[in-house]
Amino acid sequence: PRPRPLPGPGQGPGLDRLASSSSAESFQSGDLVVAVRDLRVRGSTVVRLGGRGRVIGPATSTGRICIQFERREDLSENRLNCLPDEVRHLLAGGHQRGAHIRAARTLDLPQGRVAQGTAGVILGPARSSPQDMLLVRFGDAEEVACRPEDIESSIAGDFRRGNAVIATRDLRVGGSVVVREGVLGSVVGPSSSDSQHRITVSFSHREDGSRNRLNCVVSEIRLYVPGGLEVASRVQAVRAIAADGLPPIQVGTSGVVLGPAPSEPLSRLLVRFEVRPGGGASERECRADDVALVIAGGFRRGESVTAAKDLRVKGMVVVKQGVVGTVIGQSSTDPGGRVTVAFAHREDGRCNNLNVVPLEIRKTPCTGGLLPGDRVAALRQLLVIPRGTPGMVMGPSCSRSSRVAVRFNSVEDGEEVVLHVEPGDLSVLHAVGEDADDSCLEGDAEDLTEEPGRSSMAGGYGRGDSVTATRDLCVGGNVVVRAGVFGTVIGPSVQDPECRITVAFAWREDGKTNNLNVVLSEIRPAEPRSIAKGELCAICLGEMVSEDETGEGDGEGIEAEEMDICHMPCGHVLHAACVRAYLNHQTGASGSLSVGSLAPLKAAQCPVCRREMLP
Repeated sequence: PRPRPLPGPGQGPGLDRLASSSSAESFQSGDLVVAVRDLRVRGSTVVRLGGRGRVIGPATSTGRICIQFERREDLSENRLNCLPDEVRHLLAGGHQRGAHIRAARTLDLPQGRVAQGTAGVILGPARSSPQDMLLVRFGDAEEVACRPEDIESSIAGDFRRGNAVIATRDLRVGGSVVVREGVLGSVVGPSSSDSQHRITVSFSHREDGSRNRLNCVVSEIRLYVPGGLEVASRVQAVRAIAADGLPPIQVGTSGVVLGPAPSEPLSRLLVRFEVRPGGGASERECRADDVALVIAGGFRRGESVTAAKDLRVKGMVVVKQGVVGTVIGQSSTDPGGRVTVAFAHREDGRCNNLNVVPLEIRKTPCTGGLLPGDRVAALRQLLVIPRGTPGMVMGPSCSRSSRVAVRFNSVEDGEEVVLHVEPGDLSVLHAVGEDADDSCLEGDAEDLTEEPGRSSMAGGYGRGDSVTATRDLCVGGNVVVRAGVFGTVIGPSVQDPECRITVAFAWREDGKTNNLNVVLSEIRPAEPRSIAKGELCAICLGEMVSEDETGEGDGEGIEAEEMDICHMPCGHVLHAACVRAYLNHQTGASGSLSVGSLAPLKAAQCPVCRREMLP
């Protein structure tokens, strides 16, 4: 009779029925085995977990196996009579007996052809070559001998070994968070405790400092796709994408993200583009910046929006009209019709994003005539950002309505930081929709190195100068700024530009963030602070001044401007490099994988006094 045909992918109703249970009859003389737990004789451990051995034959005791282990803790060379559940077969490729697998490629076998992806189960070592081959049953077909490279472990959620993944939420062990949302990890394989529902993942960072792996359920992780995209996201080509021997993908062609590219999964995407009106498609590998996410209503990722009306969930108002938010991306439930937005405040106290229809939100205009996406440059030193540094407007500031949030590219170490600055401190290089080139950026940056005029402001002050209040400042009879509080000159007062100056103070007693119009006698220039030997930086806890900078034995401090020191608006002094790293972390400006990094609309706070860091 002809052999039974082998099943195709997805077939095999008998995969959950193993040919023989774990019994003495499933082991044969010469089989290599490993101990699945510590083995004891009269209360003392003689073979440790993972100890290897070889089956000699059936033991004289019924139901036991006689095994010669390579090493015993008591240094004895005696054999051990073990129960079948105390050991398991040591199979080629590190596989385990009973593990669910699938064909890694199409297999041409004497019994027939096994298609790639066909599910199967490992029965044990192959009798012909137990150390190099495996005995596998694909579906209800006959048993076949395979090499380890012919199969791969079946992992829940259709993940594969080595896949880069991201934690979709904070992961806890014993009630404590051990992995934060957005942390990158790598799939190790199926969980040994629950291979059908859990996955063993090695994360790049754990809050408890441990290097142990975690067994996660499928919903706790997702496949990492470069550019912050997700599988099945709809995108559009922003530039022509060429490939050898294939016609280029034209600008504006729509497509769907299939996942990371097999060749470079951490830097490239695999996208199926719709290249013909008849429904034809072409799969291409491309960089993340070759495509842009298509969001309903024409919104862009990272764009600032406001709620056009009260937003309700199950009849309860969760976001009030006018609350500012940031577009995160497409809605996973309805990518073509809804937008996922992270709002700055929710009435129910939660931090969850909301999926809204485009009519429920509107674009938020920025002060000073700026728009999200405008490319700008700093007109003066802004904390750790030198004059002339280019950046991009992200949206209006949630801290002060007169400011905008700008993402700057730090020229010192390549890190990106977000600062909330006054529009007057920025020069627009080119607005959204205008053609941009590098020559335009370089030319403008050179022009910005000129010192701006200072004679147009009362008292000879210049924009960005640090000042302190000479006395308590009152509004309506109430003290709003105490004497000695630091501030930053914004510009001449609109009401009285010849006699008054607008100042943004680091702290107001009434809790408001409005600027104050003060006369010259109410402020004085802030004196540069001296750094004493032994003073520590509040971020890195290292000494602010080294012995080489202060000189041995003189004990005198030096001025903050003489070193790589950042003078904060609140008066504290920190290492400039530490402030850059702190801002990069606090505002999520690094290439973070978390979607929360798309909404740095709130200003970072000083690590010492928790006052907002507003230059």
